[in-house]
Amino acid sequence: MARDWNKFATEVIELVGGEANIASVTHCVTRLRFRLKDESKADDQRIGQLEGVIQVMHASGQYQVVIGNKVGDAYDAVVAQLPGLAGGEVAADDDEGKGGFSLNALFDIVSGIFVPFIGIFTAAGLTRALVSMCVTLGLFAQDSSTFVVLNAIGDGVFQFLPIFIARNAAKKFKCNEWIAMAVAAFLVCPSMVGLKDAFAEVGGPTLFGLPVILPDSGYLQSVFPIIFAVYLQSWIEKPVSKLPQLARDLVGNMIVLVATSLITLMVVGPVVNTVSAWIAAGLMAILNVAPIIAGFLIAALWPVLIIFGMHWGMIPIMISNLMTLGYDVIGPITNSTNYVVGAVVLAILLKSKKPGVKATATECLASAWLGAITEPAIYGLLLKFKRPFVAMALSCGICGAITAAVGVHQVGILTTSVLTLPILAANLGMPHMIAIALASIAGFVSTYLFAFDDSMVVDE
Repeated sequence: MARDWNKFATEVIELVGGEANIASVTHCVTRLRFRLKDESKADDQRIGQLEGVIQVMHASGQYQVVIGNKVGDAYDAVVAQLPGLAGGEVAADDDEGKGGFSLNALFDIVSGIFVPFIGIFTAAGLTRALVSMCVTLGLFAQDSSTFVVLNAIGDGVFQFLPIFIARNAAKKFKCNEWIAMAVAAFLVCPSMVGLKDAFAEVGGPTLFGLPVILPDSGYLQSVFPIIFAVYLQSWIEKPVSKLPQLARDLVGNMIVLVATSLITLMVVGPVVNTVSAWIAAGLMAILNVAPIIAGFLIAALWPVLIIFGMHWGMIPIMISNLMTLGYDVIGPITNSTNYVVGAVVLAILLKSKKPGVKATATECLASAWLGAITEPAIYGLLLKFKRPFVAMALSCGICGAITAAVGVHQVGILTTSVLTLPILAANLGMPHMIAIALASIAGFVSTYLFAFDDSMVVDE
């Protein structure tokens, strides 16, 4: 169901204090930016609960409403009602980086990088789910070329995730988007992905005699290396921008591209991956000492990692476990997340009488249970109302504790959706399926009875 941006515009104008309180309105890549005469007249809580709003911020003398990649639609609807106050599009996020570190600033960076492509994430996830369903129904085999072709339509987004991240990170760090994407393309280039194996017999790849340290799976599906790479790029561009115009035109972009790519390959990537390995080693050590407590904490904190996009950074760790140990334990501990998120959303869907909430919940339920993508539900519903998010995270912990106590291992990276439940049952056993069921029931019941009611929703 498409959002009614005209209705949104009417509501947000009223909630910021009305037209009389608005001096001007502009927008950047992700946010509506109001200049208000009196910001105290704006109702942060109610605006934050409007459908389509991710967050409300006060920064640089502006009242900013974070929308995400639909901000253009929201802006057009607002200025249609305020034609004399329209200021058009402005440079992306001019206030970022000022005023020091804060959780709001961190959240804004993360949301600015990941939220704009949640839509294509959902589409890719649903595509993979549809292909998995076809395999389950016996329409074609998983080892057939038909499966490979159709699965690649959805899988390509996940494999080449660094390129998507690079574009949005460049917007946040105010540097050249095309160079950032080129750096990401360098990292996921097939020749680079296979570089380690290609030179394994001669001691591994080198660059001018220096060893090149690469993860086993290359940088496909990686998250942190490209974010830090683009941040590095933003600093490299500063001295290059001071070169004479002719030099900048001739070699400026090349200098930034080559320098960023090589420093990322030789320093940034290995450092980030080393830190990730330390985190994995710490998790495994904790699991060995106190499996129930560790399993609960890992599973309960997994949704928090999803908020910041950090869960993607665990994929290489899980793959590394498979390559070095022959199995992975993090996957089974966190497998319940999609199911519990769906159960909590279902509780909201059934309990709410608000049409807007029901429409959003329906979309999010399909995304979580069929597409194995939880970001729309987490950003669009659970974080907005807060208590459902807490209920969901604690319920996930139940599955994590049981799974860790039983010692469930998996020998591959499995997609967790309703369509893949038979695959999970066959590979991980009934104790794990019982744990998922208990966690999902806990999430549904706690949300329906305690964590949500329509009084938390802005009037529609």
